[in-house]
Amino acid sequence: MNRVLNSFQIAALLVSASYGIGFLFGSGELALTHGMAGSIYGMATGFGMLALALVAQPLWRSGLSVWDLFGRAYGLQLRGLVAALSVVWMAGVLAAQIHGGVAVARLLGVPDPYGLFIVLSLIYVAAQMSLRIASSVFAGCLLLSGVVLVYTLVAADGLALYREAVPRFVQDLDTFSPTQLGSMSLAVGLLVITGADYHQFVMSGRTARSAMVGCTMAGLALILIGLLPAAVVVAMQSSGALVNMPDGKQVIPWVLSQAVGNLAWGLGAAMLVALSLAALGSGAAILRAMASAMSTTQSGVSRPRLVSAAALIIGAALASRDQGIVETMVSVNIIYLASVGVCFIALLSGISLTPQRARATMVTGLVVSGCVYVASWFGLFAPQAADASSLVAGLAVSLSVAVGFGIVGGHHRVDVTKS
Repeated sequence: MNRVLNSFQIAALLVSASYGIGFLFGSGELALTHGMAGSIYGMATGFGMLALALVAQPLWRSGLSVWDLFGRAYGLQLRGLVAALSVVWMAGVLAAQIHGGVAVARLLGVPDPYGLFIVLSLIYVAAQMSLRIASSVFAGCLLLSGVVLVYTLVAADGLALYREAVPRFVQDLDTFSPTQLGSMSLAVGLLVITGADYHQFVMSGRTARSAMVGCTMAGLALILIGLLPAAVVVAMQSSGALVNMPDGKQVIPWVLSQAVGNLAWGLGAAMLVALSLAALGSGAAILRAMASAMSTTQSGVSRPRLVSAAALIIGAALASRDQGIVETMVSVNIIYLASVGVCFIALLSGISLTPQRARATMVTGLVVSGCVYVASWFGLFAPQAADASSLVAGLAVSLSVAVGFGIVGGHHRVDVTKS
């Protein structure tokens, strides 16, 4: 592994990996109904990054991603299973990009369902291309959106609101039910700790201290950035500008396009195009990651294009549900966490099950959590309690299986800090 990143570089990469369409559009959508508490996704990501700082040193010393940790402790079969389970949470992220792309397409005047077909087609095509140069363009579009977001906040006289954002955030938290708040915070925060996409930057630090400091800096930066989308929406809402907003997923792209559109003719449409490129780029990157993870579980000759199409269908199916952007990501994050959570905590604690016991623990968590999730599609669980029920049920059953198989009496020690 090439350990060359200093603390600032690690922080910048962690922030850029977190700040995407789901983060931006999803926070704005929640802010319409939850006020400053709509920043919950950004705040949970930031605090999750601070928690990652606490385990950054052992992760850095191990030099292994989450599925490689599982592979060393439990064997290659479990490594493949964790990689396959990663497809679950990545599908939620892909669905968020699809939601964002469709929202922008509607603002550009493309009617349903053509907008969805166009977005899916472009994501698929972009995923087949070399993204080395394109990724810089996509990242630049997101950076541009951040600059315009700050400009919009200033133009909407929202600086005073932003200065009071933290107490307003705490005050507005009661707009969520306790189960919603708990499940959303845990699903987002814990995914930061267990996500291999974040681990790659942690393990590339020059020293273990660089990794820890970089995570801390990224967490603080994300908390500040995470308050911006909701602050802009609340400020615009107070002025009466969002009274006729038809779809919450459109609020951020609409606000940004209006802000720059007032400066010069054509800039509003250009802003929408930039946001659509960001959504397509993020979608293509996550689709490639999903296809790669799915390919590792296949035997024989892989068909990359067919695998990419299958991954895209999974993301499209999740996006077809009548859920918000953040809710879509959270609901599938929970299935992943309920599957790997018990074994991952055991590994960080230096305790490892046998491969057979670890497999049983993960599979039962996956089955139970997944069944609760599917049952919520048919209204068998209240929407406000579905995510919490899925997480608690999956973790409880997987922990019971682990204990029943002898995690107390028959475990053996594993030091994850040694490669």
